[in-house]
Amino acid sequence: MHLQKKQNPNKTLSPQLMKWLLYLVTIFLIVITIVIVFAFFYNKVYAERFFPGVKINNQPLTKLTPTQAVDTFQKQVDDFIKQGLNYKFDEKNITILPTLPATSDPDVSYSIISYDVPQTISIAYLTGRKQGHRKNFLSRMWALTFGYNVPLDFELNKEEFLKILKENLEPLTTPRLDARPQIDQGLNIAILLEKTGTTFDYQSIFDQTIQRLTNLSNEPIEVNLTVDAPQITQAEISSQILNELKDILATSTITLNHQKKEWPIDKAVLKEWLIFKKIDQQIGMGLEASTTSAYLKENVAPKIFKPTLDAKFEIKQGRVVEFQGSQDGQDLDIEKSIQKIEELLNNQELKIELVVLETKAKVSTASVNDLGITKVIGTGHSVFSGSPSNRRHNISIGAQSLNGILIKPDEEFSLITSLGKIDDTAGYKPELVIKGDKTIPEYGGGLCQIGTTIFRSALASGLPIKERRPHSYRVSYYEPAGKDATIYDPRPDLKFLNDTDNHILIQSRIEGNDLYFDFWGTEDGRVAEQTDSVIY
Repeated sequence: MHLQKKQNPNKTLSPQLMKWLLYLVTIFLIVITIVIVFAFFYNKVYAERFFPGVKINNQPLTKLTPTQAVDTFQKQVDDFIKQGLNYKFDEKNITILPTLPATSDPDVSYSIISYDVPQTISIAYLTGRKQGHRKNFLSRMWALTFGYNVPLDFELNKEEFLKILKENLEPLTTPRLDARPQIDQGLNIAILLEKTGTTFDYQSIFDQTIQRLTNLSNEPIEVNLTVDAPQITQAEISSQILNELKDILATSTITLNHQKKEWPIDKAVLKEWLIFKKIDQQIGMGLEASTTSAYLKENVAPKIFKPTLDAKFEIKQGRVVEFQGSQDGQDLDIEKSIQKIEELLNNQELKIELVVLETKAKVSTASVNDLGITKVIGTGHSVFSGSPSNRRHNISIGAQSLNGILIKPDEEFSLITSLGKIDDTAGYKPELVIKGDKTIPEYGGGLCQIGTTIFRSALASGLPIKERRPHSYRVSYYEPAGKDATIYDPRPDLKFLNDTDNHILIQSRIEGNDLYFDFWGTEDGRVAEQTDSVIY
């Protein structure tokens, strides 16, 4: 009989293997200890400095404290802004300054480019500090080995920048002309020849500008004209298209309408609108946008427009009472109306319903009951003595437009939105403003007095500020410095959040040269404390 020897399940590891395992554990513990000690002293050495390898705009920060870094980069930004953005075309040099000053009112000075140096420094300093111990250590080692670059944080108002750029460059171009109809008083049709024009590649210029802004480089950007070929040529105009044009002119007068209002468009007006248009590579009839838009703005839009009015209130004997009922607003959508007119004209339609935008009031009269508004929770104050008459007038209009506005709980207040249209239709008067190389009248001088005072009211009420930009330089109307807010439609804006559980009512008052905004609401126990501004 064969007996098989059983293996012992409790057999121990060999002494040799145990020795090697002990070596490995010891080495592991030594390495971990070295790493921990290294990480501790590495963090201690750079406790008030940036970690090695962290850069801003590829400039090392190791030898700087955060305060020194703010001073260093703010000086670079200030020097860059003073010189502005430079463009060169042939022998012509064009400079666009980030801050556009006003000739008669500092309120309408605004920045199209603004840098946030403290925010950038904060991001760089928190590299290797803002996560858990393990991730922080890995971030520090990555920066040490491979480097970590933080670009300067800046904001560019692209729309306003391109507008100013085009104002400077377009006089140097030749406009492109497409083949187009010419219709005389007898409605006879002739075709005007197309013409090749010249233009600039604005997207390329914009991309290069972003690089200059990122690198704080004042090196001139070379700009060159490009060919702007016509999109529609005489050879493409078929007899079918001409017949369609004749059919449109042969119809009875077309009529634009909205609800019960009608605007007949006779042939003398219509013939000035008509052009050829290419849609999906096919040529058809269209409307010349600027001519049609100008007519609709002047003759139709004012008769359709109805402002959106939120219910507004005033305080009497400690309670809220109505003094303005709510109203849903409406306004002509000119762009979509033109598209609709084009479409229906090609279908030989004679009556065309215009496209109108409707806006519901945010606060309706029906919502007025007991809103719990009992006390002033914060007051903002500023002085506008020495202001010219137009500025005083605009301050009065702006203050009246905000008087009685209700801000719902958890609602973000936007000053630009709340002011509404800033033009002559709202009662504002113009001031002269420098834009590019032109001096033009612009509405709204004085509204930064409104922005500053509302900002101070929000601070006094302890409300979180969501968006605010100071003026580019100190203005006497807004002393003490550091507690001002500049606004310009559409940006910069002033925004804050009503994070209370109750409505806030804005009340404005002007006493001589003093402007006040009182925020009425319900006390919730918060205390707002403000420190004095420090001038560096």
